[in-house]
Amino acid sequence: MSNASPSAGSGDAGSAARQFFVVQELLGSPELARFYTDLLINSPTTITAARERQQLSKSTAYKYANTLAELSVVEELDEYDHGSALWRADPVSGNWTDQATIELGPALIAVYGATSVDEDLALFVDRHGKAELAPAIAATISYLKGDTTRRGVADEIGVPAVEGIAVTQAIEGILAVVTDHDPTLADVDFAVDIHERTIADAPYQRDE
Repeated sequence: MSNASPSAGSGDAGSAARQFFVVQELLGSPELARFYTDLLINSPTTITAARERQQLSKSTAYKYANTLAELSVVEELDEYDHGSALWRADPVSGNWTDQATIELGPALIAVYGATSVDEDLALFVDRHGKAELAPAIAATISYLKGDTTRRGVADEIGVPAVEGIAVTQAIEGILAVVTDHDPTLADVDFAVDIHERTIADAPYQRDE
């Protein structure tokens, strides 16, 4: 069985269902998920700036932007920066409930999106499938909260220690820039500092 929980402020079943299917759509294309994440962490931003950060062609960037607009998760604003329209992305989140409930939100979308450019994440998905990203993210959050070690993460998700270390390092750099935009992580406090170099090497960058 599946259901969805909308982001803050939405309460009706229609909105919940829409958000669930939007999350599913974003988890179907890593490139689209990566572009959405870039818009989210840099909102408001221009499509030109986003495509430069993500090294996309103009046509591809606008194709993704229009797709996200059709999904009602981004909006072109009546505001401009150096003659280019600003766009705003909204966070989406949902739950998948079967034997356990898994929260699907911007962090998972961002990590999945990064599989298109991060070799460690791509290898992890190739070996274990993209569904295993969710427990890997949850275990990495436990590590960052100080509840376990990197080797403990590897044991928890059932991978060799070297692989667990690599995937947590890849994920934590993403969490560093996405957490503030993920309503499912609003109450999470990290006890472990994320190294500046890890953030600088992450596939998402804030345009300061």
